[in-house]
Amino acid sequence: MIVEPRLATLVTAEGGRREPFHRWIPYKQGFSPGLVRQFLSENPRTLKKWASHPLLDPFCGSGTCIVECARHGVSAMGIEALDSLVFLTKVKFEREFPAFPDFSGASTWQEMADQLESRVHRAALMLAVGRRHTTDGRANRGAKPLNILIGEVSAMMRDDLAHPLNQVNRIEIGDARSLATIEDGAIGGILTSPPYLSRYDYSRISSPYDTVYAHWYGENGGVEQVRAASRGWLKCTEVKGERAESTTSPSRIPPSPYISITDEVSEWLTRNGQARLAGVVRGYMEDLAMVMQECHRVLTLNGACWMVVGGARVKDAYVPADLMAAEIAEACGFQVERIRVARDLVGSPRKFGRLGHVAPRETLLVLQNQ
Repeated sequence: MIVEPRLATLVTAEGGRREPFHRWIPYKQGFSPGLVRQFLSENPRTLKKWASHPLLDPFCGSGTCIVECARHGVSAMGIEALDSLVFLTKVKFEREFPAFPDFSGASTWQEMADQLESRVHRAALMLAVGRRHTTDGRANRGAKPLNILIGEVSAMMRDDLAHPLNQVNRIEIGDARSLATIEDGAIGGILTSPPYLSRYDYSRISSPYDTVYAHWYGENGGVEQVRAASRGWLKCTEVKGERAESTTSPSRIPPSPYISITDEVSEWLTRNGQARLAGVVRGYMEDLAMVMQECHRVLTLNGACWMVVGGARVKDAYVPADLMAAEIAEACGFQVERIRVARDLVGSPRKFGRLGHVAPRETLLVLQNQ
């Protein structure tokens, strides 16, 4: 484990706020396009494979990885559970921005939506409605009027699409725990960031985009699809509200040659009257184990896998998600090359009982497929 403060700006999405295409969605849960460039520069030996063995981001989100790869002419594919985000990412590979219809008689986004046929125009409306909300999905009362935001978003998209991406990369709806459409050893490298335990309410973050998307394409987007395609991730990341149920299924975590950190955390929480949260933590790590197993299966021999992982505080227990993920990765057959600590997730670490002052870490886990 090494501390690399220079990674602090790369594991957050802040670095992409002004870059073409990445600036479309202020998706704070993503990582920076700079991290993609770092991955490409640190793994030159696999570059030749990427034409036939693309990079993969199984938690594609707003498409940072596959879009940045396209800017550099590198083949990549993404898997994402939310079809509203898949839709918005696909539009980034369009080649022009057609003239907008006249919205002079429309007073609501629904009335605007009824006049739109072009995918690019529909994406613009989704992005404009999204800008009337905060980055965590809450309504922003101080936001600009929708007609002004439509103009700003359209100008931004028109400027970016005037200089199209160098190639079209693939993104599809799916579940990172079951990469059924990808053959064994077909992926040249993996760069991703799984949902953080107890960090965000992911269903609320995407709800503005989901709502507008559903106006044209039905209720296939939104929370219900997240629950269907990523049932465990949604439940196991809502620790703050304690909405998750304890898992009753047999453990899906691969056996470890030593005492599992996941077992330690779960047992501590159970002993201290938090059996429900113990189930949440174990369920989260079991889902992560399924993702690790699939990543190991699809990744080519000696291929690199980078995962941005966030730790958590659950009641009075510190959950070192990076060490837990590293333990699971080894059990799945990966070699853990480095655990690169980028930053603490809080500015002022709080006193944590006998643990003293501890802050959950945001870490880049560097793995290699053996």
